[in-house]
Amino acid sequence: KGPGIQPDSPEEYENLRVKMNLFYHEVDLDVQKLKPAELKEGLVCVVFSLALKSWCRAVVESVFQGMVETQAWCLLVDHGDRIIVRADDVRTPLEKFLQLPFRVRRFKLAGIRPMTLQVPISENTAELVPSSTWDSSATKYLHNLLQGKSVLCLFFSICVNHELVAKKFACFINDKSSVMGGNRNGDRAPVSLAWDIYSSPHQLLEMKGRCPVKPPPPDIFSRMERDDDPQTGQFLLWRKYNGPNVAESYCWPAVARGFDTVLVSHSGDNPLSYIPPLLMLLQTVSVVSSLAARTGPTAVILCPGWEKVQTVLELLEDSKATYNLHPTSVLLGVDQEEPKKFKIPRNCQLLVTTPFTMMRLLDAQCFLFLRLCHLVLDEADVLYSQAPEQMSVILKHFQKVVSGEERSSCPRQIIAVGSRWSAGIEALVREHMIYPSVIITVMEEAALYGRVHQRVQLCLDCDKISVLLGSLDFHPPKPQKTLIITNSAEETEHVYKAVVNTAVFTLKAHEDVTDQFDFVIDQWRKDISRGTQVILVTTNDCLKALGIRDATCVVHYGFPSSPKLFGSRLFCMSEHFRNLSDMDHAESSSPAAQSVLLLSELNARHVCGVLRYLRRSGALLPPELLQFALGVQQAKEEQKTDRPLCSSLKSFGFCRDSTVCPDRHMINKSLDHPKHPDSGTCLTVNVSFAFQKVLPLCIKSANVYSGRIVSQKDDCYETLAAEMNAHYASERRCAVEVLKGELYAIQEENIYNRVRVMEVPDKGEQLFSSVTACFIDEGRTQEVKSHQLLQLPPQFQDLPGQAVELILCRAQPVDGEVDWNPKVTRAISQKIRGKLHQARVVMSVGNTVWVDPMVRMTRVPGLKTYINEYNVHAEILASGFGVNNPQHLELLKRVFQGDENTSTLQHLTDDRFITNTQISLIFHPQIKWFQRGELVTIYIKLISPVMQKCEFHSDAVIYSGYVNDRHYYTKLELSGDIIAEESSWEMRCNEPVMKLKKKEKRDWNDCCCGSGHLFLAEVGEEGCYVSSESDSDSD
Repeated sequence: KGPGIQPDSPEEYENLRVKMNLFYHEVDLDVQKLKPAELKEGLVCVVFSLALKSWCRAVVESVFQGMVETQAWCLLVDHGDRIIVRADDVRTPLEKFLQLPFRVRRFKLAGIRPMTLQVPISENTAELVPSSTWDSSATKYLHNLLQGKSVLCLFFSICVNHELVAKKFACFINDKSSVMGGNRNGDRAPVSLAWDIYSSPHQLLEMKGRCPVKPPPPDIFSRMERDDDPQTGQFLLWRKYNGPNVAESYCWPAVARGFDTVLVSHSGDNPLSYIPPLLMLLQTVSVVSSLAARTGPTAVILCPGWEKVQTVLELLEDSKATYNLHPTSVLLGVDQEEPKKFKIPRNCQLLVTTPFTMMRLLDAQCFLFLRLCHLVLDEADVLYSQAPEQMSVILKHFQKVVSGEERSSCPRQIIAVGSRWSAGIEALVREHMIYPSVIITVMEEAALYGRVHQRVQLCLDCDKISVLLGSLDFHPPKPQKTLIITNSAEETEHVYKAVVNTAVFTLKAHEDVTDQFDFVIDQWRKDISRGTQVILVTTNDCLKALGIRDATCVVHYGFPSSPKLFGSRLFCMSEHFRNLSDMDHAESSSPAAQSVLLLSELNARHVCGVLRYLRRSGALLPPELLQFALGVQQAKEEQKTDRPLCSSLKSFGFCRDSTVCPDRHMINKSLDHPKHPDSGTCLTVNVSFAFQKVLPLCIKSANVYSGRIVSQKDDCYETLAAEMNAHYASERRCAVEVLKGELYAIQEENIYNRVRVMEVPDKGEQLFSSVTACFIDEGRTQEVKSHQLLQLPPQFQDLPGQAVELILCRAQPVDGEVDWNPKVTRAISQKIRGKLHQARVVMSVGNTVWVDPMVRMTRVPGLKTYINEYNVHAEILASGFGVNNPQHLELLKRVFQGDENTSTLQHLTDDRFITNTQISLIFHPQIKWFQRGELVTIYIKLISPVMQKCEFHSDAVIYSGYVNDRHYYTKLELSGDIIAEESSWEMRCNEPVMKLKKKEKRDWNDCCCGSGHLFLAEVGEEGCYVSSESDSDSD
């Protein structure tokens, strides 16, 4: 009898067994740290069972001295067996191995007691009498009875009792017999199905001898409070900072000691990864007397954009440790006069800015940074991708400033923090750092640092074995150790059987053969000669236990399910990673480590991520992979039909990265049909539309607004507003029940607006609550009090919402920013909000209307003449934080008319595989060229292109790049010869510029000598070439 105990999931115990075997079989495991301090009875431990070939949890039942050494008699608490082990073979369990209850439980049968046969000496008869112990035959009978049965305690507690009583092995207990039996034998009444210590493993954690938990890291906050920087510790505690993590534990000491430091980690975009040690360093290092008389900050933090500048400055201002550093931020636009007027406060020692702003300050006032000692690159990988030219100039200036003779005793430090390794960071380490500390905690990024050669093999899943065998070199010229990694033990056996018939030295290791790990590693670590290859087939879970770091090749037979898993596989070759400190490393030499990835149709959803990583590694991409990725991305786009149009695509004409953007980049005619009668037609760009009156009411950004198009004839909204005012002047009924999606009215000053409730939170016990409402005639969304909502009669619900999204064309943020600076948005809002403007509608899709231009017109008093008070586009450019975007309308036209619906992922193609059939998908950029002496300068008129390539030949130049998911390619057949080795290209003002060195010092009449197949050019004004084969994207 009793409540019964259901058995735990067998899968959980199997997973526990696998994890224990992998941990205790780990090759580099420090056994001494896992031995118990004292071996005694009742100790919970882990021992190895030779019969089970597995590590098992156990409890020491007794300790005795053997002939040679101390031994322990242990009960395997998950199997029920008892074994004898040596004291040196006993291990302490980790806390995570004690989370599951022990499978072996002790029960007592209630209501019966054992019987035994008693034969008195003086009598010739025998009788059954109660006993304190069970007879061995009863034990054997019970074992046979329960063999192979599921232990359902409620059922068998009754059935077993009756069976044992029927077989005279036991008798039932009544009150009388219980008392008599207790007096005779001193037995206690049995407890019904009582749990013992095995059922409560959590209590074991309080016992001595449990696994010692790894002590926490030293209390860095207390240390800061005791030492020189208590404010930093208090600041971190106030921010609820729970670090430092592993990356910061290595980075902080290097930064605090003033060393050049590079950190690549998952937290690389968090300013707290470098701010605390930097502040400690700046507080302890005083300004050298030779620099005290100079101007400028001692430390500059470069951030990729105005948003990050504000974030970093807020962190610095929140920390009281910066009270004497006076941190300041500066953001300057393209106005040439503004940098000349700007003055850095004299007491400012810490400046936060962007590379573009610092470049403008250096151009205008190079003497502003004469005290600079510490240069911090926040998100360095992003800085180099967005502003490579500016970074180069800034670093050269920093090198010049700190290399003076009078600066010999001054500190000098560069800190670069990011989440990815890049070619720019590599150049930074090579050319500008002195004995740097390079810390990389992201293993897949460490593989890029180590220059692991990446190869991809496309195949069908059914052909993976044959492709695997074809990719292996069984007679390599150098000794090679190849690791083939699978995703399961069954897959390991399958691959091993296929490879062992071909390769002589083939090993295997997986979760079911952990007892062979020592043998496998011994064979792996043996020295091998030239022409020999050792192959080990294993699984993901065994990598840590095997501790392999010297593999020369990793074959990913099973596709890695995450970047972290992919990186842990690549780290098995870490001993062969290239080291930047080895300056004699030949760039052209083939890397010692290589990775082979088998990609099948089952891994289609990962192909875009794989392709991005392979591009960063510089791997040669097969055309089949590019076409495969193109099809996958196209399929993903087709699955986004119910998503809204990409906001970046609408605002600027392009998406930053359509492969990761969750929104739609294709037209859905059922959703995108124009909803306003005066907004034009869908899929049409018509520059002859008459001017419309537009009323911007909600300013979302500098060029995106919500408002109304005011009809030239009868304005339905004005009529509706007048009727609503008249209605609510005589009758005001509050909303009784507020429902999501319903229409209501709300009063603001003397105006009644229609609103649609978007979200109704749980009111709870609050008397008044707020709901999220959308003003359908203005376009803004905000929270309103639910008790302010009024019932809206049906006659006021017939007119559709009048709000439309207004987008001003041909304007985008300066410096390639993603979002507009709040300064220009605020200025535009103050200027245009609530005022009628004249605008020409050039395109309409759904509820979005594109206008160009948009002007405010004012009537001259006393005359019938109107003058343009201002042009909104010109006001944006005049702010200095906006630049012209001439391709905006043309890009929208191509996308919305379907020219790009079949080539969404054109940037995934590669110019190495261009064929004649693909020429129609290639666009030719506009170029301008100038010559001065022996130099020819060619300007490629593209804004912020990516994935650029430029090849120089003696008589031609080939350029390739991508802008807004479109591939631009041009081949210029020059009218004169050049010195290819001395020619170069760079980014200037977000545009590529090529500098060609003439072979002969003579003037060229033309840049190009003729027309080629891919580029047929005509000479325009000012040396401007425009393709005649296709439309140019430049005005």
